[in-house]
Amino acid sequence: MRQYLEDQGIDRPFSPESIARSREQVFRLENSCARYRDDAAQFDDCAAEQSCTPEGGGTGVYMNVVVNQGTDLNTPWGEPMCVSTEQAEEGGETIELPTFTLEDFRTLAVAPALSTVEPSPDTLKGMHTNVYAVAQPQQFATELGGFPVQVRALPVQYAWNYGDGTSLGPTELSGAPLAPGAWDEPTDTSHVYMRTGDFAVTLTTYFAGEYSIAGGPWLPVAGLNDVTSAPVPVSVWRSTVRNYADDCLENPQGAGC
Repeated sequence: MRQYLEDQGIDRPFSPESIARSREQVFRLENSCARYRDDAAQFDDCAAEQSCTPEGGGTGVYMNVVVNQGTDLNTPWGEPMCVSTEQAEEGGETIELPTFTLEDFRTLAVAPALSTVEPSPDTLKGMHTNVYAVAQPQQFATELGGFPVQVRALPVQYAWNYGDGTSLGPTELSGAPLAPGAWDEPTDTSHVYMRTGDFAVTLTTYFAGEYSIAGGPWLPVAGLNDVTSAPVPVSVWRSTVRNYADDCLENPQGAGC
């Protein structure tokens, strides 16, 4: 998954520092023709060059995306965004873009990961029981403050509660299935139950989010969306080994036969 995100040019979700910084960032749209306000001819020429058709149709104008953070003001970010003429005129020289928050992210129906335990539904005390997750990147279309918004949900971390008071994670390791016929093999996500009983293995997947407003640059959601999968029941049994003297071929009724 890390390589997938890097191939897409997305590395921010893996950086706690960048997620923290995103909480302090304010994104705005800046009219690139504003500097010609005092020259009507130049302003009209600039506006004509910046004309575009927004996603919803109609007439629009390209505006520069800028970010303000602390003392760093109006720093260019990504490519210009096509905004309807009405929104551009209402905003004057700058329009403050709405922020797609973690709370907004959590309102989306992000599908949980597929949680698998092997062997199941039964395993043995003292044996390595393997668990793994299969989660997919997801994309959503929604609206925020009158702007169309595209949202990407990317699984980046996993946490398991084994049901016996022990847990693993959050970790970037999603685990993997065992080879056919394999069992009692330690893995990065396996667990050894030390007592018998019925337990429920619960997986929580943490999704990083990025959003694009009206076709603009992808911006990070400040925080991770935790999505819990349905618990997987597992019964832990005790195995007992006994030695018997009878040959079951000669005496099928013998002890242990």
